[in-house]
Amino acid sequence: MAHLDILRAVSEACEGDDPVLRPGIVRFQLELRDVSKVAGLRKKIVTLLEAERFSLAPLGSLLPTFYVLQFPGVPRTIAPDRLFAIADDLVEALDLVSCTPDIGSTLYAEPDARALRGNAPESVALDAFCWSQAPAPSDMHWSVKAVKAPEAWAISAKKGKDVIVAQPDTGVANHRDLDTEALRFDLATDIIGGDRDPTDPLDPTFANPGHGTATGSVVVSRAGGGMVGSAPAASLVPIRCTTDVKIFDGTPVAAAILHAVKVKADIITMSLGGIYSRSISAAIGKAVDAGLIVMAAAGNCVGFVVYPASDDRVIGVAGVDVNDKPWKGTSAGPSVTISAPAENVYVARRTPVDGGVGIVIGGQGTSFAVATTAGVAALWIAHFGRAKIRAEAKRRGVSVQELFRSALTATARRPTRWNSWLYGAGIVNAEALLRLALSKIPKTSEAPIAPESVPDAPASMAVSQVFAEAQRNGNGKLDWARFGAEASFLAADAWRRGDAGRSVLLESPARPIPSPRLAVVAPAVLRRSFRDADAAPHLLSPMPPGTLRRHTVAMIAPMQAGQESTLESARASLSGTGMRDLQDLVERALAQIEADSGTTLEASAARRDVLNKTESVVRSLVEGGEAALSLEGRIVIESIIRLKGRPAFKINDGVISTAQAEVTDWAANLFAAESYLPDLCATVGRIDLDGEHIGTGFLAAPGLVVTNRHVAEAIADVVRSADGADRWFMRDNVSINFDDRGQGNEKRFKVREIVTAGAAHVGESVDFAHLDMAILDVETENATGKLPKPIGLTMEPAEAQRKQDIAVIGYPARPDLAALNDPSGRETPETIGRRLAMIFGLDYGRKYFSPGTIDQPAGTIQGDGRDWIITHDATTLAGSSGSGVVRFSDGLPILGLHFAGRVMTGNYAHSLAAVRQSAVLAASVTKRLNWT
Repeated sequence: MAHLDILRAVSEACEGDDPVLRPGIVRFQLELRDVSKVAGLRKKIVTLLEAERFSLAPLGSLLPTFYVLQFPGVPRTIAPDRLFAIADDLVEALDLVSCTPDIGSTLYAEPDARALRGNAPESVALDAFCWSQAPAPSDMHWSVKAVKAPEAWAISAKKGKDVIVAQPDTGVANHRDLDTEALRFDLATDIIGGDRDPTDPLDPTFANPGHGTATGSVVVSRAGGGMVGSAPAASLVPIRCTTDVKIFDGTPVAAAILHAVKVKADIITMSLGGIYSRSISAAIGKAVDAGLIVMAAAGNCVGFVVYPASDDRVIGVAGVDVNDKPWKGTSAGPSVTISAPAENVYVARRTPVDGGVGIVIGGQGTSFAVATTAGVAALWIAHFGRAKIRAEAKRRGVSVQELFRSALTATARRPTRWNSWLYGAGIVNAEALLRLALSKIPKTSEAPIAPESVPDAPASMAVSQVFAEAQRNGNGKLDWARFGAEASFLAADAWRRGDAGRSVLLESPARPIPSPRLAVVAPAVLRRSFRDADAAPHLLSPMPPGTLRRHTVAMIAPMQAGQESTLESARASLSGTGMRDLQDLVERALAQIEADSGTTLEASAARRDVLNKTESVVRSLVEGGEAALSLEGRIVIESIIRLKGRPAFKINDGVISTAQAEVTDWAANLFAAESYLPDLCATVGRIDLDGEHIGTGFLAAPGLVVTNRHVAEAIADVVRSADGADRWFMRDNVSINFDDRGQGNEKRFKVREIVTAGAAHVGESVDFAHLDMAILDVETENATGKLPKPIGLTMEPAEAQRKQDIAVIGYPARPDLAALNDPSGRETPETIGRRLAMIFGLDYGRKYFSPGTIDQPAGTIQGDGRDWIITHDATTLAGSSGSGVVRFSDGLPILGLHFAGRVMTGNYAHSLAAVRQSAVLAASVTKRLNWT
């Protein structure tokens, strides 16, 4: 089993037997068929791995058939889909019911983390559809008033006294509005630290430190401070089970639930979520059976309800604003039980940079909706009494959970035109809840609502259906116990990958591949998600900062020969005869595209629209700037830029169409480069995984291809040993095809291994300190011939330290929609991509040559400590990972390696000479490259 070879390498790198569920390591939950299988389990694993370097321990005494197999000290660098494939091989080899990897699911976005990372690209992307710009109400108690908690306090002065609320989260930090009197440290624990101290360390390297403090305050903060919790006399048991609620691992969360049962908590509130988990499901069953009320946040920013809120047994809580309208970022669907305040809820906030003094501020997210509801549940238990509630539940033959759910939904406050299918029964009403006698609580209706009968069912409903099938073990045609977690991951990935804003929430930039057995037996509901995924690019580039801005007016203005192109001269040109010259150029260029690319009626109409609107849109640009343009205006300007100043030329048999080149600003450069272009084009190839386009690479030495590390991470998985060395495992059928169209096998060569790569994993955002570069070993001969001669690489760092004309050569992939987001924040990426592709007859996955200029030379970019980053404005079509950045000089040597970009803003590349000088990559490898 090839996948188990990876696990054996993980075992070799393991640092010892540590049962603590530390974050970010390689870990699997094993579900045995029965307890009798425990005796021989360790021996079987030793035989399978050919080593004893692993940790095996029971998840908890309450779940005797669940064990945890983990590898302390081995960071989780393996892609989620490969982890699932390994897990399924373990099911086969060990005869398990299920095996689920902890993958660090990122379904649960936390918009409130923008308080720390407001300028991060992912925060900016989420803002457009998730973060409300509405000002926080002046009344710091508005959210408890919205659920009528003060009226409930008047009914019952206990205010939750003696009720224990367990909170699996990031732990808690000291805050004047979270009184230590409210915290039961004697019952608390730190699942991920291995001790009893649940203190949140407020580590600035975590994405949302202080989250547990904020959510805990919403439950139990005492009166008299800046804010007040909905149960100001209840007790909170903090259970530290994560460093970041946006990174969801099922194992420690399941352990946290079991701990809550062990300490006899009354309520469990979870402001976190992710994919389906068998261990969490089993732990929830134990909690409900023990008489606990279990609730979870519906989710933020992803649309569908995440797990465990999607579990039928859990009370899922969606979010509303101060006006009883659904909060902008709330998840919604039939799994939601109830709604509560989620927008600008006042919380006790701690951050790593607050000097030890917390503040009270408005927060956003269903994290606070569920915390508010947990406090109301505490009021209910304190008012009626634990014993009486359990006696009533027993009399009816239901759980306390179901009794509370019935009471909560029966007393909900339902605003006008409320959609109960999406947002639950209504908004929490604590006063009515406490006035409803236990004996008067109605039975809960279990009648299902068919999705097709609901006119405004969300587009994410297909994902919700997969989650529901996983939790209910489906219809018997698929072993959902075995494949449910993987199926929910794949469905959620497909939904996010095809959405402009939500693609920043993915666990991996590469599109996942189903494990071999699931691929064969996947049901129709999951195959629909596979089809959705097929429409998205296979690889998403890291998201660059949104700070670059082009000199748009200067790019499009016709200039006289020898005249310097400045903003002033460009404005003057467009105010005079330059406008007529520009219109003539646009007309000729569009006619040439029509002749070269063929046409449809729709494409011809789109091109005529550009021509007809050129003058009015350009005048609007000159007068008001790019930000003032409408969507149509932005498309027209982007079209003009690509027609005149920053074109993208198709390569056919190593040459560019002379007719197309002549109507652009680049005719002279291209004429001078014409004789060198065939040799350059021959060295640039398309990297494919099983026929799917992943990225670009260029031949820089005999048998060595340069590309991005994030491309390497899509075609191989890496295991990092204790000494920091990487061991790469190639996926099947990885090749590089040097054909200009990326077709056929004549110029296709097998990629054999990753020789070396930048040391750090490339995340979803650009980090200037990390080298996004890899060198691949490629076979030097195939059945039809040999590799071409490698291209020269610029050896002098000074060449990248000056502004100059360059070109990017590569195979643009179908762009990810996040890269097409227009900088003004309008949510129209699909429209932009579709229109531009239509106008230009774009043919993704084939070779293009795109000239431009270096905007910011190496050594001038803030935050670039190694002077190895350059920015350029060539048209990369938002999908050119691994393309070479070429100098216009003899031989067309490659100056840089393109690694990230955004449409309508700019692009980033590494200076190859600076990389060589940095010695980050082994000199034994870099000296083999063809430096000139």
